[in-house]
Amino acid sequence: MKPENAAVWLEAIASTLAEIDPENADTYRANAAAGVERMSELEAELADILEPVGDAGLVMYHDAYGYLATAFGLNILGTIALGDAADPGAARLSAIRASLVEAGAVCVFPEVNHPDAYVTLVVEGDDTVRVGAPLDPEGVMLEPGADLYATLMRDMATAIADCVAGD
Repeated sequence: MKPENAAVWLEAIASTLAEIDPENADTYRANAAAGVERMSELEAELADILEPVGDAGLVMYHDAYGYLATAFGLNILGTIALGDAADPGAARLSAIRASLVEAGAVCVFPEVNHPDAYVTLVVEGDDTVRVGAPLDPEGVMLEPGADLYATLMRDMATAIADCVAGD
């Protein structure tokens, strides 16, 4: 979830492919260079989208957003679930719910692959914390193709910014 990391992977993949298939090495390297440039442009675009978010307190469904938070200075206060494969228990939901307002949470984000019921329970009775659009960090709702990563990142950034802005 950090375009800079994607750029590193593009270069590593191109290098490996060039070793395996030297006849097409120049094509692999040229494609990687173009991809790295696109990642740089994407990172700047995401920074612009997320800039208004500032240090608004965010609660995510699970802990998959560390790179995103680091890259763009997001203030992730916590997660509903401790991991992608574990549903939160009653004690976890109660703790998150009790700490939302105190921690300064502005938005809580569901995810497309997880039940909304947990998010609903966490914010129930609290009209100060907004529920953002469901995030799709795996891109399961997107059309596969060359623009999947950029679309995924833009969609997440926009959902975060829209929730903080109250849109």
